[in-house]
Amino acid sequence: MKYINFNNEIILIKNKYLFLKKINFGEVKIPNNLIVYLEKNILFIKSINFEKKNEISFYKQILNIIYGTNKLWESEVLVSGIGYKLFLNNNKLFLNLGYSDTKSINVPNYITIELKKDRILIKSIYKDKMGNFIKKIIQIKRFDPYKKKGIYLKNNIVLKKSSKKKQ
Repeated sequence: MKYINFNNEIILIKNKYLFLKKINFGEVKIPNNLIVYLEKNILFIKSINFEKKNEISFYKQILNIIYGTNKLWESEVLVSGIGYKLFLNNNKLFLNLGYSDTKSINVPNYITIELKKDRILIKSIYKDKMGNFIKKIIQIKRFDPYKKKGIYLKNNIVLKKSSKKKQ
């Protein structure tokens, strides 16, 4: 059995959903094989069929959301290439990446985006959903180490290769 001690957060358990609020608002669906209950600002997580892996993964998910409600998760995506342009309009991210048409991605309501010249700053309460969204963006135009063009995460070390030309 895992437990989490809450100090100033507002917690509500209703219809197999757990709602958390401090600065931001987050919600988690409680799996069917777990029992979650609240006693005196302590949240208890217990597995029905005594499987620790489900208990621990849900515990980690709640800890990530607690961090997200206090201070948003953020990640930076870099776009490198001549003529690559980014713009945001009505919760849609438009990427002009040298194709004949612009690519567009719908931005979910739990993700906020700030655009700079060649970077996208992404903030969210949910770490895992933010990671999936970033993966979608990167899959549009992966970084090519030979041409030195594409989309990549700021944290990732990208080796830029030199081409082997015949002399």
